[in-house]
Amino acid sequence: MTDRQPALSLRLLIHLLLLRPLLRLVFGVNVVGRENLKGLDRFILAANHNSHLDTLLLFSVLPIRQILRTHPLAARDYFSKQRWLFAAVDYLFRPIWIDRVRKEGDPIEETLEKIDRGSNIIIFPEGTRGEPGQIQEFRTGIGRVVERRRDLPVVPVFLLGPERSLPKRARFPLPLWNYVIVGLPQLLKGETRDVTRSLQKSIENLALSESAQRHRRRPAKKQCFTIGVLGIDGSGKSTLSRRLALELSHSTGVGLISDSLELFEDLSPKELQPLLVEKARQWIGAQAKQARSLVRYKIPKLTELLLRDRMLDETLRWYRPDIIVMDGCPLLNMTGWATLYREQHFNEDFCAKAVRILSSGAEGLHTDDPVLRNFPELRYLKRLKLDRLHIPDAIIFVDVDPKVAIRRIESRGGRRQVHETEEKLDKLRAAYLMVCRVIERDHEVPVCRIDAERSIDVVASEALSFIELARAESRGH
Repeated sequence: MTDRQPALSLRLLIHLLLLRPLLRLVFGVNVVGRENLKGLDRFILAANHNSHLDTLLLFSVLPIRQILRTHPLAARDYFSKQRWLFAAVDYLFRPIWIDRVRKEGDPIEETLEKIDRGSNIIIFPEGTRGEPGQIQEFRTGIGRVVERRRDLPVVPVFLLGPERSLPKRARFPLPLWNYVIVGLPQLLKGETRDVTRSLQKSIENLALSESAQRHRRRPAKKQCFTIGVLGIDGSGKSTLSRRLALELSHSTGVGLISDSLELFEDLSPKELQPLLVEKARQWIGAQAKQARSLVRYKIPKLTELLLRDRMLDETLRWYRPDIIVMDGCPLLNMTGWATLYREQHFNEDFCAKAVRILSSGAEGLHTDDPVLRNFPELRYLKRLKLDRLHIPDAIIFVDVDPKVAIRRIESRGGRRQVHETEEKLDKLRAAYLMVCRVIERDHEVPVCRIDAERSIDVVASEALSFIELARAESRGH
């Protein structure tokens, strides 16, 4: 079967129209050194190996004409555990199968045959997925291949990100950015072990390169102070959040998580690389706003709040600001919104237990607890391990009468959201106040309740004074 046959043309279309767009949409791919593959007729791609995403990432950087000519080495014993998975991988990638259990056949000879027929090879010299983010000792298979085909260039590649997007033993992938750093092609000399060591050194050097270091997750140099700005729709919390982020940035780096992610330094916004989780959150948030009933509103809004909380982790990971201002507070929003669905069970005991569950899992809570029976969403979140939301270091409750809030909402024009009625906003306001009391009492988080019917200058000044005092007390502890 040649690459010109219809089945192979379909394979190419699947790669170009499905796999590549899907990979970029769900995970995001940033490539450095793609030009190092241009002009190469045949080659070996050698990369570190931490995830089953690795092969997809490498195929995504191949020149189009090389996709059908490239074959990765893959473990038959792993992929054959599920018949459909083996069939899909075999069809899409045409691997050189290695059976690590039966040890049938000689993968080195099959690799050499592929090379002699004009194919390219993808190989992971570590032999298996190692510890996340760590390069294991290379096995000598790559050295044996190169030693017998000296004229074939080897292109070292360092992959960063898939060890977090789809780590070993993970059931579901996470939508995190991935980076592919392609090195210069090399003609390696020496005996088998010399070739192997030289290649490992090349990939380790890529891992230490400026490009890799720029995108590697780094520990925060100091703890970030997070501020949750809470309030009902029409309270002005979004306006206040942005004002606070901007004014606080005169002396430090500040991240703002609102309808979009922004970073400020020296009273000016900084250019940011877009995060996929932010795009997903914006799209889901738009779906929630279009819902015509509370029933249809609940799932997209819950998802949007979870992704908004995830944005905090991503902001800390990639930008490390000293302060983060959050327009809204997912933990408190999620707890307070329960009043619209099961008002008869909403009380301070529920708030206290819900905050415990959503922030720490509340492992000691009995499975028959009435809170879990009355609010099954909490049980589902625990089961899905979505119960580690952040408690902010300080909370500002932007308080406004629901009548005033409705007038402000109507002045914007457009269709109101399903919960934007005076009755529902009044219930939410009371619920938020109750959650704030619980957070302040049980978790010793300072809360500032601000009358937001005054001018934005007065409100911002009062909020900034509170933040200054809360940060000072935090540093004192």
